[in-house]
Amino acid sequence: MAGAAILLAGGQSTRMGKLKGLLPWHGRTLFEYQLQTLLESPFSDVIAVVGYRSEELEKIAKNYPVKVVKNNLFHTGKCSSIIAGLNTANDSSSNILITAVDQPSSAQTLSRLYNVQIKENSLITVPVFQGKRGHPVVFSSVLREELSAIKEETKGLRSVFQKHKSLVKEVPVDDSSIHLNLNTPEDYLHALKNWLC
Repeated sequence: MAGAAILLAGGQSTRMGKLKGLLPWHGRTLFEYQLQTLLESPFSDVIAVVGYRSEELEKIAKNYPVKVVKNNLFHTGKCSSIIAGLNTANDSSSNILITAVDQPSSAQTLSRLYNVQIKENSLITVPVFQGKRGHPVVFSSVLREELSAIKEETKGLRSVFQKHKSLVKEVPVDDSSIHLNLNTPEDYLHALKNWLC
């Protein structure tokens, strides 16, 4: 069964001060690291959503077998990028992973999430490390229409989580990177120090 993975890389990186996708990470850019990790996972339909300074990321993405979609509404928030990715994903996708460029993951964790979602047919699947939820999140394709209707005013993906909170499947993983969120220069430097990039 095919799955889709949507990588959100269209934001302006205001708090970071630099385009997050171009930050060095494990010997390459963060954008390249994320693309490669997704391609090593069971999610066969990888979509990169770009927006701000899209030309720079599109040039990188040409070296990878992924779909690239430009979100001209990136300034309106993350919801527009998620919807752009959903509109590009294969209709036959059994599940949909949504992750952001500033939330690097491991291929092992992605594979575990995929396998659990397929095996248990869970509506929403999230990784958990030391009792705390993290990212990325995998949604069943059953929620595709609902995901395509999210809005910033109603808290985007949070509204979907809230509606189906009793059906969220938590998957324990031995991977502290699920809690990484590279929003500021301090976050980035802390991650470099602790993840030996």
